Amino acid sequence: MDGRLFSFIAASMSAVIWTSLPALAILPIILTLAILLWCFTTHNSTLATIKSLGCCSLLGIFWMASVGHWQQAWQLQENDFKQGVWVTGDVKSLIDDENSTRFNLTIFSLDSRELTRGKLIRVSWARPKWPVKQGQRVQLWVKLKPPHGLANQGGFHYQQWLFSQAITATGYVKAHENNVLLTSKVTLRQRLLDALIELELPTTPWLAALALGHRGLLTPDDWSLVQRTGVAHLIAISGLHLALVASLCYLFIASALLFCYRVLTKTQNANFYFISVLTTLFATLGYAYLAGLGLPALRAWLMLALTACLLLSRIHWRFKRILLISVAAFILLFPLSLFGQSFWLSFGAVLIIGFVFWRWPVQHQEFSIKGWFVGMCRLQLALSLLMLPLVAWQFSFISVAAPVINLLAVPIVTLLIVPLCLFAVIMMLLSLPYWPQLMMLIDWGLQFLLERLSDMGAWPGAAYSIQSIPAFVWLCFSIATLVILLPRGLVPRIWPVVFCLPLLTYAFTPNSRAWQINVLDVGQGLSAVLIKNNHALVYDVGAAYPSGFNMADSVLIPFLRSKGLKQVDTLFISHFDNDHSGSLPMLREKIVIKHVYTTNDVCRQGQQLSWQGLTILVLWPDEPQWYNDNNGSCVLKITDGNYSLLLPGDIDATIEATLVAGYGSALQSNVVIAPHHGSNTSSSLEFIQKVMPQQVIFSQGYMNRWGFPKEAVVERYQQVSPKMYRTSEHGQVQITVDSGSVDVHTFRQDIYPYWYANQTID
Repeated sequence: MDGRLFSFIAASMSAVIWTSLPALAILPIILTLAILLWCFTTHNSTLATIKSLGCCSLLGIFWMASVGHWQQAWQLQENDFKQGVWVTGDVKSLIDDENSTRFNLTIFSLDSRELTRGKLIRVSWARPKWPVKQGQRVQLWVKLKPPHGLANQGGFHYQQWLFSQAITATGYVKAHENNVLLTSKVTLRQRLLDALIELELPTTPWLAALALGHRGLLTPDDWSLVQRTGVAHLIAISGLHLALVASLCYLFIASALLFCYRVLTKTQNANFYFISVLTTLFATLGYAYLAGLGLPALRAWLMLALTACLLLSRIHWRFKRILLISVAAFILLFPLSLFGQSFWLSFGAVLIIGFVFWRWPVQHQEFSIKGWFVGMCRLQLALSLLMLPLVAWQFSFISVAAPVINLLAVPIVTLLIVPLCLFAVIMMLLSLPYWPQLMMLIDWGLQFLLERLSDMGAWPGAAYSIQSIPAFVWLCFSIATLVILLPRGLVPRIWPVVFCLPLLTYAFTPNSRAWQINVLDVGQGLSAVLIKNNHALVYDVGAAYPSGFNMADSVLIPFLRSKGLKQVDTLFISHFDNDHSGSLPMLREKIVIKHVYTTNDVCRQGQQLSWQGLTILVLWPDEPQWYNDNNGSCVLKITDGNYSLLLPGDIDATIEATLVAGYGSALQSNVVIAPHHGSNTSSSLEFIQKVMPQQVIFSQGYMNRWGFPKEAVVERYQQVSPKMYRTSEHGQVQITVDSGSVDVHTFRQDIYPYWYANQTID
């Protein structure tokens, strides 16, 4: 049975590396083959095993491919994205800001069309007409787009996250007098969150995370502290918290029943053990509800429910089978969770805990503080070491201080703060007095803990950003680590060295003459990064928005860190429009920039600079104050003598004509970033014919309101037959130049080509 479960799980998990879904016509063939294998009988034990494993593998592939096709079939229609539409639905997200909100909405009707199945969309509302709350039914006029996200190395895979959450569209609410609240019903969680926010305690964001599983109030600085100290698992209501609640609940119920038996009734007419376990199961389900029935809490509760069933039926299963059945059940119940990070982190942690207790089994002897402390240290060190490859691969970040910090933080949070938070929530539910005072007490304790975490996280060696390293390299390192921890004699000791070689080889790659052009996907804006000899030159930084979202934090800094770059040598700002320079203050806060050049200083026609052996020619402007921002853009030509890149900013056809007259054939460049994102006022035919590019890159936003690049512009470029790329379609465009050879890779097609991260509306 274990082998069949493992085959089904492994085949299902293979969906995360598919670059495309199996064709719909192939699915009946896969199912038929699985049935034939199941019906095939043989007396040969080896053949029977192969048959059984093959059948379950085919079923796993069939299941995940079917889920993928179902999800695509349940998308909204193309016409729903071309104009504003009326939707009716229920608010599903907890709301913590009444002035500007982003929330999930399960819609049941779209325009006058009733939907056969509720669809989940995610919308923002800059100035809501009323305080939006979870549980309300609303009618709104919205402008929707298909699920889409920025696509860059090191960045958050937003489109993949939308897919894993079954969100079928994103957009915003448009102002209209007929936007109305249909039902004012508010959920219990929302009422609890509102009451907590009204207290205005300094640690309200942390209290909301620990008590209600709502982390939306945590600031970027809070998340930075969590990352540096490695305590993210403590503020996510999952297995650790549910296990604690289950233990406390079981102890309370069992003690209460025992008291009733010994003091009050002195007769036992019911199975106290059965009542205690069943009550504990329902109590933990209620706790999971308070956490929003998030996937981490549901995973933990399913494993708890399975364990409870085994206890009540007095069936003994080994840890391996419990884990396999739990994973298989979760894949069947929540298949899209496979494409989210929390699935791998949660079950990875459970697997490591199981390994630790197998490798160092608990000795049945009297309890001692020393034994408990040694066991905790061993478990924490093993978790930190074995989870390191997974965390480093996902986040390009390593917290060195995490093992020590968690030894201190885990007991305090789990044995003191979480029980007090739970008790305070129960008091709130029962409308008992003094719960605000209890929350204030917890707030005081949290402030003390956070101050200590901040002190430890501020140590320069507490955490390190590392360059992005392929999953295969980290897998080899994981195997090496696992082999080292195995008992002596099971595996030759040379194998850890062999499996560490890919990481060592990758880490000590020598500098080369190659240089790299990266045009990043920053939506409707521009940012390009040149890399040579582990140094970086940046041209423009993208936009920043009133909401606080900016391209420095979401794109540039993650990208630079994924490349192992801790500073920028030179930064050029073409002009001061928000979509080109808006994120400059945020970038300066987070990373060292040696030189910043703008049209106020170095960016003047005729200037020439050298950077890492490349020549940088400033072609424009002559006098920036004579022109508007766009036409005063800093125009650069960067070349190694054989291969060149033209960066024209947002100039229009009049400045292009001036450049053509002044430079003529000297404008010729292998790569050009289309001026002004592909606007019809730029990219004149005369300019294109002088540049004669081999690659043209349009840096523009997905379904942008200006319709860039304009069809006429695309047709003009087609006359010189270049290869054209759009960041909205291809994501980040990476061009590597090495001794005359040129390799072009795009994020969506080559670097991260997986079907669930790049699905489009046909």
